[in-house]
Amino acid sequence: MAHEAVVEHFLAAPAVLPLQLFTLFTSDARTLEYVAEERRRIDGILARVERQLEWGLRLSFDERAAREAVEDSHRSRRTRRGGQVESGAAYLSRKRDLFDVTRVQLTAARTAADRLYRAMSREATEARRRRSTEQAAPGSRLLLDAAFLVPIRRAGAFRSALRKQARTLSGSGLVVSLTGPWPPYNFVDQPRPRAGGAKKPPRK
Repeated sequence: MAHEAVVEHFLAAPAVLPLQLFTLFTSDARTLEYVAEERRRIDGILARVERQLEWGLRLSFDERAAREAVEDSHRSRRTRRGGQVESGAAYLSRKRDLFDVTRVQLTAARTAADRLYRAMSREATEARRRRSTEQAAPGSRLLLDAAFLVPIRRAGAFRSALRKQARTLSGSGLVVSLTGPWPPYNFVDQPRPRAGGAKKPPRK
């Protein structure tokens, strides 16, 4: 809680430059020496992240929720038919739809994750996708783990754009999670070129 309080306090500063996790200095003098040595690089990064903060976005596929949606749909059909015993054709239809949860819906969900990342990247100054986290475990249902550098003045527009995009996600079982704002943890290194080699000018 104390660490979180410090982070929240400095979010009000014009620019926050996080250091690598567990960075330690043996003395105040060594800290000042480091800053002097790295001054040019630090100034460049501060200029790049000034008045901008990081937002984290995750999209996951809840297979259990998707399966429950299939079961609910078939139960509703039986109810409309007066609660008749499930026929052989209805049974096979339900089994097919349940199979499609992992085969068809998951494929569609991955496509939706790629589309969501591209759309939200257009709303940010920079975007980073952490594919290593997405692929951390075989069969992972984490479809998107991304960070976005967003000007403070555009935070409301960014969240609004995400809500709009979330409404376009088709299929059951897709869960969108937005966290932040954070210091620009994922943007203290050199910016990565966008597709085609062009870099998007920052909007401040």
